[in-house]
Amino acid sequence: MRKIGWVLIGVFGIILVAGLIVKQVLKPEYSGEKYMAELQSDVTVYYDEYGIPHIEAGNEADAMRALGYVHAQDRLWQMELLRRLAVGGLSEVFGKDLLSTDKFFLSLGIDDASAKTVGELDPGSEVAVLSQAYLDGINHFIAEGPTPVEFLLTGLEKKPYEMTDIYNAVGYMAFSFAMAHKTDPLLTLIRDSLGVEYLEDLEINSSPNTVWIRNYKGEEVSSEAAVLSTTRKALSALPVPQFIGSNSWVIGPEKTRNGKVIF
Repeated sequence: MRKIGWVLIGVFGIILVAGLIVKQVLKPEYSGEKYMAELQSDVTVYYDEYGIPHIEAGNEADAMRALGYVHAQDRLWQMELLRRLAVGGLSEVFGKDLLSTDKFFLSLGIDDASAKTVGELDPGSEVAVLSQAYLDGINHFIAEGPTPVEFLLTGLEKKPYEMTDIYNAVGYMAFSFAMAHKTDPLLTLIRDSLGVEYLEDLEINSSPNTVWIRNYKGEEVSSEAAVLSTTRKALSALPVPQFIGSNSWVIGPEKTRNGKVIF
């Protein structure tokens, strides 16, 4: 029994040491110098006590390149999942349980809209130039930086990011903010199942007795309850959170034209 105990302690020790080595090798770097050929001038990135990166650059394109790099080193796995949402790629990572979620997001046509938008994008426009600079930063980390442990555990290969990945992420963000996908079917279900009076306390700004003008003459293939159920089922299986809420920020008076704080 004593030998078995020592063997178990040895195995545990080996696992612990291996884990520490992996952590040190794969962890993000918050100090030192990096070389990026695309940069036009030096860029400084420093992290405050909350771990938030602050970027100082001589031009916007360099700032966006640095932003792409720091995003990738801290959040590459999260970014990988986000870009897979619109193209139905979650089940490749998590298995058949995510097939219905993949089908749901494919049905929204986000990827098709992204491809169309990128195809019509002027490569010389400011948004295209700055977006490409951001992508350069991400792809520099993918090529030169350590591989996040999640990729090693799942066996997924890191792949460069493209312009459509940005638009697909924005498309998912737009869907997250489109609360009507969830609230409208729910309110209709409440009205039809329980009655109009159940909506009075919710102070809905539109009349529940509104008559909808049908513009589709074919046979209805789904009900409000079915839409609500499908949406809820797809979203409940997501491995990444939705973008619900908003951002807040403050600009100090020394950085504003009128010398006052902007919130």
